[in-house]
Amino acid sequence: MQRGGSDQQLPLTVLCLDNDDAILDGMRALLGRWGVDCRVATDVAQAAAAMERGPVDLILADYHLADGLDGVQALQQLRAAVGELPPVAMITADGSSELKARARALGYPLLHKPVRPAALRALLTALVRKQGNAGS
Repeated sequence: MQRGGSDQQLPLTVLCLDNDDAILDGMRALLGRWGVDCRVATDVAQAAAAMERGPVDLILADYHLADGLDGVQALQQLRAAVGELPPVAMITADGSSELKARARALGYPLLHKPVRPAALRALLTALVRKQGNAGS
């Protein structure tokens, strides 16, 4: 089932966690063009509900969320609510070395805002390949 080109569909379910509805709408539109099932959430409760609807392959979490909560804290709360999490990538406009070190320690790749579609697509394609190599 190898198809080339950027029109290749990506059989993934991605949960986008961001407190900005406009960003969520943009991510849903972009990922939808690639055949990705995109679920969106503006907070931890919505994210937990989205994960209860079925398996999620990847969480894209914004680092700066509402109410002083950061993406890492939100993911900790989500893990407490639903258990094991799928792979996570953080999205941020914060270029600090502190955040880079924190994300690296947790194994979270960082995508910087504005997110380049090519960088996001490369991350998703790598995830599909990894799943294929795992036999799923």
